[in-house]
Amino acid sequence: MHLHANVSLWQREHDGTYIADLGGYTLRLTWQPEEPGKQRGFRWQAEQDGQDTFKSEELHEEAELAMAQAEAFARKALSS
Repeated sequence: MHLHANVSLWQREHDGTYIADLGGYTLRLTWQPEEPGKQRGFRWQAEQDGQDTFKSEELHEEAELAMAQAEAFARKALSS
């Protein structure tokens, strides 16, 4: 099954991050630039009630894939 982000949920902030609200979760997507010894890519995190709930370990080359992973996390958490 291929995941697809609901891109219209996401708003770009002035600092370049993307934020979405989904079912009480605040989802945040950030870019990690390439540095010596570090890969570049997008990483996401989910917060609920201002508390970090989950931070992705995986870096994604494509923003849309990271968004889709974050949305899937929030939907799964809401259904359990």
